[in-house]
This record gives sequence, C-alpha cells and structure tokens, in this order.
Amino acid sequence: MEKINCNQFQLLNYYKKNRELYRKLGKRLERFLKQSFEKEKIIYHSITSRAKTRESFQKKLERKGYTCVEEATDLCGLRVITFLESETKIVENFLRHAFIIDESNSVDKSDTLGEDKVGYKSIHLVATLPKELLVLPEFERFEGLKFEIQVRTILQHAWAEVEHDKNYKFSGQLPTDIKRRFKLLAGFLEIADREFESISKEITEYEKKVVNTIEGNTLHEIEINSTSLRKYLNKKFNITFSQGISPKIIKLLQDNNINTLEDFSKIEDLEIMKRYFGNGSKKFPARYDLMIKHLLDYHEKLNQI
Repeated sequence: MEKINCNQFQLLNYYKKNRELYRKLGKRLERFLKQSFEKEKIIYHSITSRAKTRESFQKKLERKGYTCVEEATDLCGLRVITFLESETKIVENFLRHAFIIDESNSVDKSDTLGEDKVGYKSIHLVATLPKELLVLPEFERFEGLKFEIQVRTILQHAWAEVEHDKNYKFSGQLPTDIKRRFKLLAGFLEIADREFESISKEITEYEKKVVNTIEGNTLHEIEINSTSLRKYLNKKFNITFSQGISPKIIKLLQDNNINTLEDFSKIEDLEIMKRYFGNGSKKFPARYDLMIKHLLDYHEKLNQI
C-alpha cells in the first residue's frame, strides 16, 4: 500500500465526516429520478444509488492522487439501467436537461472503444444540482456536491459487473486467454443488445399495422395473438392496457377455431363485454381474460341450442 500524504488524510477525514451527506444525496436523487421518469413516461429497468465506502475512496486516492475534493467526482454515484440501448439516450437527454453536467469529466464509453474494439459500454455523466432544484428544501443542503450517474442497458450492466468482479479477483489483470474470452462475450452481448432493439422496433411497427388494420376494418388480415387482441380491445374500449393477453387464453381461442380478429369479432357480445368494461375502468388487465372466457362459454351455449 502506498503511503498517504497529508492532503490525502485531510480528504479522507472530510469524507468520513460527510459520507452520510453523500448517501442522502444519492437517495434523494434516486427518488427524484423515479418520480420524474414516471411523470415523463421514460422506460427504465432500475435506479440505484450508493455513497463510495471509505476504503474504496482511500484506494482511489492512492491510485489517482487527488489533491482536492472537487477531483473526486463519484463520491455519490447512481446507476440507471434500461432495457434497450435507445432508452439510454432518452435517459441521457433527460439528465442533461435536469442537471448541470461537468463535460470535462463525463464520457460515453462507447465513443472511446473505437470501431475495431468491444468492451465496457456505459454513459457516465458527472453533475451538480441546478439552482431550480437547490431552491427546494429537500435539495438545498447539497449545493456544490458532485455526483456521477451511469446509464447502461441490462446486458451492458451484466457484462460490466462480471468483468469487474473477475478482474478484482485477479488483482486487475486477467490471464490473456480469459481476457480474450471476456472480450468475445462483450461482442456477443453487443449483438444481443442490437437484436433486442431491432425486435422492439418490429413489435412497434406490428402494433401500428394492427391499429391501421382495425381502422381499415380488414380484421381478417390480422391473426390472433396477445399483441393484436390487446390492441383491438384497447381501441374498442378506449383504454390503454400495456400487458398482453394471457397465452393460455390465446390458445383457448385457437382451439375454438378463432384465428383472426375477424373470427373474434363474430363471438363478441356487447352486453357481456360491457359488464367488464362498460364503466370505463382502466384497472385489472386480467378482466380481458375473464371476459374472453365468458364470451367463449356463451358462444358454446348458443351453438348447443
């Protein structure tokens, strides 16, 4: 272990006294982001925060040789994990408008890889609070404190966490063969990220096609599946359930030779359907499943008459 100089002792003492403040800043920012994302309808997987441990800060002091606390930009850190890579850009755009970004200490790790390399990908933004937030009682005590927000996809996060843990066990340097395999894995995960992105766009396009088909009254063109039937019923009842219809219900429909939206329209009974959604309720997506079972039972009884 390297010898710690007087400046570093002062920084360690400062952080020992103020770590709780940085921890509270992280928790407050975590709540702020969750509330803001919900309001702005920004999709994300998770948001977490942490204040660096004293031991971790000491190691970084020895490695980086900080001379003042302003150089330590990640004493408070947050991570925003998204599902898709396109969502990381939406999150980044929000963060850039919400906080004052220290551009000299912020970086998109993807830009540093180059076109012929694979590896760690993440957006790192170092920021401080703007005056619009500092005037609020819950933020005023955090004036001047820097924090770092990392934004990455689930797959980028999984790879980074595993690689970080293994590198730590090998004291920061992996054997060449294992290191190469990690790089190959990063490449596979990058391809997977792109495939998820592509599939997501295709699903969106398919949903648009379903809506256009419904509006064009050409229901025979659309096969029954969880997405198409949800879109059809959402439009019919002017509601916005995001969950798909249960696969068991779709199979039940198909077993009854109901294979297109036109087939489904033939078993509709508005009196039955209004019992489930006639009051404009936007709760309980499972009602779709219950309603469809009811329609099938009613249709079967009619056929027996």
